[in-house]
Amino acid sequence: MSADQLPHPSTEAIRVLQERVTTLEQQVDAHAAVCLRLSHVEAELHMFKTMVESAIDGISFATPDRIVRYANPAFGEMSGYGAHSIGQVMGAFIAPDSAAAIRQVVGPAMDTTGTWHGRIPYLRPNGVVWQAQASIFRVQDAEGALVGQAIILRDATEEIRNEQERIALQEQVIAAQQAALRELSTPLIPLTDDLVVMPLIGTIDSNRAQQVIETLLEGVAASRATTVILDITGVLIVDTQVANALLRAAQAVKLLGARVILTGIRPDVAQTLVGLGLDLSSITTRGTLQSGIAVALAGHTLDSRR
Repeated sequence: MSADQLPHPSTEAIRVLQERVTTLEQQVDAHAAVCLRLSHVEAELHMFKTMVESAIDGISFATPDRIVRYANPAFGEMSGYGAHSIGQVMGAFIAPDSAAAIRQVVGPAMDTTGTWHGRIPYLRPNGVVWQAQASIFRVQDAEGALVGQAIILRDATEEIRNEQERIALQEQVIAAQQAALRELSTPLIPLTDDLVVMPLIGTIDSNRAQQVIETLLEGVAASRATTVILDITGVLIVDTQVANALLRAAQAVKLLGARVILTGIRPDVAQTLVGLGLDLSSITTRGTLQSGIAVALAGHTLDSRR
């Protein structure tokens, strides 16, 4: 049969075939678009997985029943469980004596905000407890249903150690500064082998009064001084507290076998001491430091002649 003798398709059949071809072309285009989107998603997933797997922070994901379903290498290394992190209950990673306290803190925060940040003492299988800086947050699907929670960990052990060392160093500096201030506020100046002077300036409160007594006793004992001059020229206010402190200092020094000369007695200070009715008979008093030193040196000369 020649080509001219073949039956010609009807117009309707041609139309149906054209529509079919158009539909197939649309399906091919749609499939190509889906494949392209899948390719992009796969590339993003690959990039995300590579990033998470390479992260220096520990990253894990647990289902709502608190079973770990994913953990990156850093998490396995930090936790000490390695690949066995998968399938563990989240509570297995936390030190037992801290678990209850952690739940009381983390639970309410997750219920209200869905996130929590802080430090958690983690426990490795070998019994070593390490401090983790943790960020915990809920993971939800597109409809808002809870899928699980993710945890990002950073080993804060070294950071805490550095903080403790910094605090200890700071405390040492503060202690040294306080010691220096005490020395400046209660200086003990040796004039001769057996004569020392303590010039007091400013306000004397209970703490400083105790420092005066301690410094005097330590200084007299160390130098074996026989005479101590307390100069209060720079003390602006002499009240009952100050006067009693001076008396206690004199009595303490006297117990060590040394005598006390109180100098810097201004007229107003003399009136105050008289008005307080304090017994200063055991203390030699002078108006100026110069006269007090003269009395001390004169006594020393007399003692040396005997």
